Amino acid sequence: MAGNNPFISITYSENDILVDRVNERIEILILINEAMEHGGIIVLQGAPGMGKSTLLTAIEKELEKSKNIDVIREEFTPMVYNKIRNLDIKPPKKLVIELDDFNNIEMLEKLSQQRVIDLLYNLSQKIAVLMVENREDGVEKALKSQSKQFKKYNLAGLSKEDLKQIVINRLNSVRAIKSDSLEPFTEAEYEKIYKKARGNPRIALLICSALYDQKTNNII
Repeated sequence: MAGNNPFISITYSENDILVDRVNERIEILILINEAMEHGGIIVLQGAPGMGKSTLLTAIEKELEKSKNIDVIREEFTPMVYNKIRNLDIKPPKKLVIELDDFNNIEMLEKLSQQRVIDLLYNLSQKIAVLMVENREDGVEKALKSQSKQFKKYNLAGLSKEDLKQIVINRLNSVRAIKSDSLEPFTEAEYEKIYKKARGNPRIALLICSALYDQKTNNII
């Protein structure tokens, strides 16, 4: 049992995605729809492990349901500039660019960073640009001063009930019979896990992994 720890992987699994932040998806999709109409930039900001990339995937799937929307998604690397600088924008189709891990822009020297910022600003006059990063200020200072159509969305931690569901889903993945129980954890232990993680699923999974090994080893 100890060797079958369901919390070893701290990245999202299919079971975890059942808790898919419906309210957040709706709010961000509204911002994207506004940006598609008039152009604009949205920055999705949150601490590492908060589920930004998973949320981005859910948003991407929603957008791709429309035949009138093209979505370009890239993890930000120094090569992205060359990929998007000669985009062929073809009305009446609407275009959304999603750049994950935009904090990687720090890998570039200052001049190159500014070149990327300028390109994204120019693109945002016509299309929707969504950037995902874990820096609190990050690109905000550079873009907010340039663009009146700049929106920032801070992704908070999961609710206590949503995070609990992720823990239960993980436990059910190794149970012979699925249940709504937190066993081998107690409610009091879960309260401590949630408090320490502050709703951050990655941190919660790390804590659960260590506690699960401890408890199952004790049982054996």
